[in-house]
Amino acid sequence: ILSCADREFLEALYRATDGANWTDSTNWLSEEPLSNWYGVTTNSSGRVTGLDLRENDLDGWIPGELADLVSLEELRLSYNDLTGTIPMELGELTNLVHLDLSQNDLNGTIPAELGDLTNLAYLALAFNELTGTIPTELGELTNLQQLRLGYNALTGEIPAELGELTNLVQLRLSK
Repeated sequence: ILSCADREFLEALYRATDGANWTDSTNWLSEEPLSNWYGVTTNSSGRVTGLDLRENDLDGWIPGELADLVSLEELRLSYNDLTGTIPMELGELTNLVHLDLSQNDLNGTIPAELGDLTNLAYLALAFNELTGTIPTELGELTNLQQLRLGYNALTGEIPAELGELTNLVQLRLSK
């Protein structure tokens, strides 16, 4: 069945983030349906549509394999101990509506590829250690309603392209 492929990508996340020491890893790596794994939501076809592992003691990095969860609409990994960079592969998650990686220890730059997430309504990368400039490509997120990039080490001008985000109701760039 299709969900076998998604299982492999979830297992990559478990391995990359010290799953054995998560606060809750109920049914992870078991033979249970993916919908019974803690924090995982699936559609009627068994494909993963949501991953909510907020405040769950994830420690490690975000594996690029998550981009292979082609039906993913929500990715919530905030309030953890994730380090390393944001994989540019996440820009391939074209069904993503909600992306929250805030309150971690992520570093490096914001991948320009996130500008390809045209269905994105919520993007939160605040409270990390991100550097560099805000990619002008984020101005292509025409459905974006909330953009939270504050409390990082971002530099440079605020891209004029963000002014074209007509659905934006909240922009947080606090230092």
